[in-house]
Amino acid sequence: MSKLGIPRVYWKDGAWRYKCNERQAKLIGKTWLKLGATEAEARAEFARWESRLFPKAGMGRLFDRYEAEVIPLKESEATRKSNYDELKKLRLVFAECEPGDITVHDIYAYLDKRAQQSPTQANHEISLLKHIFKYAQRWGVHDHNPAAPVEKLKVAPRDRYVTDTEFATFLKYTTPWVRHYALFKYLTGLRQRDILSLRLDQLQTDGIVMRASKTRKQFIIPWTEQLRRIVAWVKANNKKQGPTLFCDRNGNAYNKDSFHTRWQWGMRKAMKEGGLRERFTEHDLRAKHATDAEQQGIDVTTNLQHSDQRTTQIYLRQKQVLSIIALEIEGVEIL
Repeated sequence: MSKLGIPRVYWKDGAWRYKCNERQAKLIGKTWLKLGATEAEARAEFARWESRLFPKAGMGRLFDRYEAEVIPLKESEATRKSNYDELKKLRLVFAECEPGDITVHDIYAYLDKRAQQSPTQANHEISLLKHIFKYAQRWGVHDHNPAAPVEKLKVAPRDRYVTDTEFATFLKYTTPWVRHYALFKYLTGLRQRDILSLRLDQLQTDGIVMRASKTRKQFIIPWTEQLRRIVAWVKANNKKQGPTLFCDRNGNAYNKDSFHTRWQWGMRKAMKEGGLRERFTEHDLRAKHATDAEQQGIDVTTNLQHSDQRTTQIYLRQKQVLSIIALEIEGVEIL
């Protein structure tokens, strides 16, 4: 929130200016509104524009307030980004509605329609809508939450377990850089964004000191000989070393899309030349780490930095390859 106490108002180019969100920009045809050089001018001008920026449709105003006041306070950058994307989808359907006009039936209809594209995203968007209505109750905008009774869709958890043979095949055919990344991923079980943002100053004498991007928990990974060798190789083979361990040729940290391109190149080659039958994702290696760690008697919940053991179970039960023992039968001749 700005010094004026008005969300989305910033000092820019010698004046107070209001930055419109996407809906407002389409509504009035401007991205920035100049309000004035003094606080008094800015407040008066904002009051003049307010009815146009926030028309009667209460959900649009509710979305605006939630976007300005609640999302920025969430600790995880990934959560904030996801919420902004989810809010865009909700705006397309509900922005012009009044909160009192939205029924449980309307929300189920949205859930069913959205599920045709992505059941998982549909669940995330409904969860956000529930949270927005909670704030509507808190702010006195609406007295009940029509999204509260809506049950999420049941989505089958991913059950892909990467075998040692499959992993070895991928490591053989991918690029050396991705090979070392994949080994680092498997050994540590870290999330992708934590690995790609890992700074050199976090590589300390006792181990790798980190704070999980999702849970904000602080932890340390003590050095092993294999971890030291992987880190040494990556540093030695970066074309230009930047502040992060894993960086591109210009020394910049990899973004998710650029990394995905490199990963898929190796996966295609492993399938075409190495005989790998089924693709696996980078995230599947986190599940492999969890499953293999459990078999070795390691506390997996701690290793994955989970707050709830039930979350850990998602990575385990559905991803273990069961070994079924065949029975022996007596008194029957088998030809």
